[in-house]
Amino acid sequence: MKHKLTKKAVTCMCVLAIGVVSVGVYACAPKANTGVPTPSASSPSYIPEANKYGVITAESWADQYPDQYASYLENNKNTWPEGKANKLELYPEMITLGKGYGYAKFFSEPGGHTSSIYTTTHNGRITEKTKTQCLACKTPNVHYQVAAEGNDVWKTNLYQTVDDYTDGTKDVSQAEGISCANCHENNDPSSLAILRADWKRALGANADKVPESAEVCGQCHCDYSMNAQTGEPTSPYDDVTEMTPDNALQWYDNHNFVDWTYESTGAKMISVRHSEFEYNYGGEGNHMAQLGYTCADCHMATEVDDQGNAYTSHYWISPLDNEELLKNDCNTCHKDLKAEVQAKQDEWKTMTQNAGQRASVYVKNLEKAVAAGSLNDEQLARAQYIQRAATFYWNSSFAENSKGAHNISLFRHVIDQCNTLLDEGDQILGVTSDAKDFQSEYNPDVNTLDFGSDHYYNQQDPETATQDYGTEAAQKYGNQ
Repeated sequence: MKHKLTKKAVTCMCVLAIGVVSVGVYACAPKANTGVPTPSASSPSYIPEANKYGVITAESWADQYPDQYASYLENNKNTWPEGKANKLELYPEMITLGKGYGYAKFFSEPGGHTSSIYTTTHNGRITEKTKTQCLACKTPNVHYQVAAEGNDVWKTNLYQTVDDYTDGTKDVSQAEGISCANCHENNDPSSLAILRADWKRALGANADKVPESAEVCGQCHCDYSMNAQTGEPTSPYDDVTEMTPDNALQWYDNHNFVDWTYESTGAKMISVRHSEFEYNYGGEGNHMAQLGYTCADCHMATEVDDQGNAYTSHYWISPLDNEELLKNDCNTCHKDLKAEVQAKQDEWKTMTQNAGQRASVYVKNLEKAVAAGSLNDEQLARAQYIQRAATFYWNSSFAENSKGAHNISLFRHVIDQCNTLLDEGDQILGVTSDAKDFQSEYNPDVNTLDFGSDHYYNQQDPETATQDYGTEAAQKYGNQ
């Protein structure tokens, strides 16, 4: 016998269900840890003198914000390149897929925020032809300089710009790297402020749908390319609600963006930068964003000084390294967050590397077809676009620094997109691309993290540093 629920009973059950879901969501929503006060920002009692570009340096705020400044200096622990993996050795598919572009010559794990100028001037991608635009996420100086002098600054020589930032000493430790003015109001660190002008444009009319504390991180932890006309680093979006890899590729296509041309195939390529913001907040946002967590909640711990006052640590770390956060917050919902993250990262590595190696085999197959002249114009154009788009999707996954942890569903999607394109490409070429056929092009004599004294900015031996903006480094690594 069937029992029919009354309309009132159905209504009550729905309300109860909504209540249960609400309680569950609330239980996982951001909240202050028990016994730890919430940090409160205080405006400065006086405004320090700015440097010649108009930037108030981090060191200038040290006496008014001593705990924040001291924690900021802890980023010096994240040294570079010491202890960092050579990603080209671990993932040699990047060499094949990025051939003709700087990332195929040199790519390592990143260093700390405080070493941003050092890592830029000392890596094997940089030559005498490199432009100042590469400093967009490395120092607030360049943004103030652009505001004062115009977009032509982006296209000036990087080494000459850093010379200016170091007053000609070549000592990059004297230059202002990533610091307070990148994320805070220059005259009042108690307030957040987005510095990068194009990021403000890219956020669009719906910018208020994402917390500002996440957007200030996102201005650098995002994908972007270089505008061929202005030289400005440009994000491939017109609204925060559109920030997904699919929309980014469409935007690049619509605006004819090309980072480099793959010489042997003629494909017009796009390189993806570290798009953490998109994987957290793009589209509907990931699970953590939907719950209301921001980047700082996970990566900037709450600390307490000797007087019991809470402050936000500016030592940027993985939440997995914050045992207090895991105990008091994460593991109230997760049985074992470290194990969950490891499982996601294992999946990410397998599927991303397989797709990258398969894409590399596709490139080799396309090279043979181009050399043989076996494709008509329509087939060639489509095969070239498949190389561009499939590589873009692989690169979107590869370049995102959480290695799958932030949004495993989106990682699966972009790799599916990559493989679907390669399936089509295989049909055009009449030959299968299979990761098992991948052959590494890694060369330890070229793709090294140790390039020593031949670099223009060799801090270990400044007296013998070359004066020709990296000619010796360029000869060794080629031009970007």
